[in-house]
Amino acid sequence: MAQEEPNRFVEWFHLLRGQVPVVRQHLKDWVEAVREEPALIWQTTAVRYAVYGLGAVVLLWGASQVAGTIAPPATVRPQAKTADFHVVCTNPDCRHHFVIHREFGYREFPVDCPKCQKRTGAQARRCNSATCRGRWVPLERQDGKLYCPVCGAQFE
Repeated sequence: MAQEEPNRFVEWFHLLRGQVPVVRQHLKDWVEAVREEPALIWQTTAVRYAVYGLGAVVLLWGASQVAGTIAPPATVRPQAKTADFHVVCTNPDCRHHFVIHREFGYREFPVDCPKCQKRTGAQARRCNSATCRGRWVPLERQDGKLYCPVCGAQFE
């Protein structure tokens, strides 16, 4: 039958628990010695390091506060309200690609094509398939999904 591994945390807990009365007595002795000779407080290494650590924390906090007041305020850029939309003319004789600048969420397609002057400009997307190789193509919907009309690739 395999023997169970001992739990190291429980062992450490029992060891520390056994040392509590000794530590309590040492603390009482140290407090009595400090009452008789107050200079012992600073001569105690633990107290000295605790004061140094607290001083370092206060110094770093103060330096960060000073740096925050000295540094220029971060410039907050206003949120953009417009966007550029790529458009491709769906007229087979034209197929002109152009960009329009409209408000976010613009969906009033088709738009007027600047080349053929017809209202045949459809929203476009770049198709990176092996067939199209980065060509801008008008979006085509089938079953609620977007497809490339040239190669039939599905857009994500």
